[in-house]
Amino acid sequence: MARIRGDIHPLAPHKTLRPEAQVDDGFLTNKKDKRTMKHSAFLSKVAKTAPGSGKALKRRRPNKKLVATMESLADALPELEAGAQTLDQLREGKVRHKSLKSRPGALKRKEKVVKAEVARFGASMAALASVPAAVNASGAGAGAMAVEEAGSHETTTSATSSRWAALRKHISSTMEQNPAFST
Repeated sequence: MARIRGDIHPLAPHKTLRPEAQVDDGFLTNKKDKRTMKHSAFLSKVAKTAPGSGKALKRRRPNKKLVATMESLADALPELEAGAQTLDQLREGKVRHKSLKSRPGALKRKEKVVKAEVARFGASMAALASVPAAVNASGAGAGAMAVEEAGSHETTTSATSSRWAALRKHISSTMEQNPAFST
């Protein structure tokens, strides 16, 4: 009646267990009371075995004692670090690749890309190799050996620059370029 009148909150439980109340086993006749008692017993077991409560566990004594101490281990560390390469030095000489996710057909796609790159590299090298023959042919028509020795440094510089120019021209003509970056 009190619940209907509004004296008790509608969501309040019908029965509440008071810790100071004495409950004998004869009272526990219905299933709900038995379940409540089992639950409270379980909660008390969990509270006792909680990591922060109770006594500290005894540790088993080791069979063999450690020969080294922390000080001797700390003394050994600088010797190891002095001879070893730093992490930056190890990373400096290596090319880092992003890992590719393994998907069906990834090896075939990679194979196609590698074949195309090898073919393009071969064509670039062929274009680069064909330029020095033209430069040497024009240089051979000079006639005098003394003139050629005096200007040998200039001809090698111009030959190298013309090789690079030919290579740049070949690559730019064969490579796809985004229209936003074209001049």
